[in-house]
Amino acid sequence: MNALPFIERSLDRRSGNMALALVADLAQALASSLDLDAALNLALSHIVGVLDAQGGAVFLIDTASNELVCRACAGPVDIHALRIPADRGIVGRAFTTGQCQIVRDAASDPDFTGAIDRITGVRTQSMIGAPLMTAQGPIGVLQVINKRDGEPFDESDRDLLRALAAPAALAASNAALTRSLIEHDRIRRELQLARRMQRSLLPKRRRGGFPVLAINRPAREISGDFYDFFDLPDGRIGFAVGDVAGKGLDAAFLMVRCASLLRFAGKEGLSPSVWLARANDDLCETVAGGTFVCAAVGYYDPRTHMAIWANAGFPPVLVHGRGNSELFRAEGPPLGIVPGMDFPLQQAQLDGRSLYLFSDGVTDARDAQRQFLGVDGVVDLVSRHAQWRPETRLRRIVGELRRRQLGDDTTLLMIEGAA
Repeated sequence: MNALPFIERSLDRRSGNMALALVADLAQALASSLDLDAALNLALSHIVGVLDAQGGAVFLIDTASNELVCRACAGPVDIHALRIPADRGIVGRAFTTGQCQIVRDAASDPDFTGAIDRITGVRTQSMIGAPLMTAQGPIGVLQVINKRDGEPFDESDRDLLRALAAPAALAASNAALTRSLIEHDRIRRELQLARRMQRSLLPKRRRGGFPVLAINRPAREISGDFYDFFDLPDGRIGFAVGDVAGKGLDAAFLMVRCASLLRFAGKEGLSPSVWLARANDDLCETVAGGTFVCAAVGYYDPRTHMAIWANAGFPPVLVHGRGNSELFRAEGPPLGIVPGMDFPLQQAQLDGRSLYLFSDGVTDARDAQRQFLGVDGVVDLVSRHAQWRPETRLRRIVGELRRRQLGDDTTLLMIEGAA
């Protein structure tokens, strides 16, 4: 950033034209720099010079700690990174009130603490604190102390500092917005990467009359739900569905881990009860408390049309066909809560019937009156589309769900038993 030209002006700095020129020069200098701290430090050195002050500082608020942090300073002592409570002292008063503070005799001011004086060894005699204001409120304070000629600051000094605080506030606000946008873009790219990783774990769609169909619709960029199906050497088809408690990256990473864990265990051909018990014990050892996974796993044999499964806290398994519906409710708790749990085996003959596994994102879908679909609504939804071929049926069911408000990840897996 080039040196500010107003330092060389010879006009009376208290004149209106001079004040306007100073503000314009400062605004241009701050706007031309990508380094906020460097710009504030250079601008502050000129502000101190123009006001003939002994020193000055720019404090910006740290909202996490509610402290004002020195981001720029000029004078005999370096106080960069110094933190002061946002509600204490004269600087704190300028910040909390949003009003410029002019103090001619600091020692007599009831809010003067002398804390910075004790750190710097510089005695504050008079000072001005101008809040850095934005549309959302104050974000910091621009402060100058002690005129070099020993006189106290006056109203013209205060008015000039208030004017110079405006472009400094704008620069700080824009820098914060830029950082926020950069961080938002970074998070967005990370979420896109996580989503691609998740989608890579989902099995590819099979055609040619393959009996298992499934969909997964994340409520956000990434999903805590998953599904899986795979072939076993003996001709059976293994399947698994899961719903990780929580949202965001933590749930997404646990989803990836749990999906991989269930796939490897299922490919061993274990009984669904043993399959879930092993996954449960592993998650209990490695997952932080308060996190759990609802899941159902099992096998379908296309030769006998028999499906067997175990359910760990997942919504009821629906078997529908031949004009009737049958619900099999979970008989085991979610995974990752208590080790050593049992997960009873359940089964159904699928001759001419279909088996549906659905996450609570399906039952929690709301209509225009904000009424939940519920399990009974899922049964009705499946019944109304039962006459369609499997792929068309699933597409129509999903179409109805999408016309509702989906507030959670939505997963639906269907196994079509041959007639």
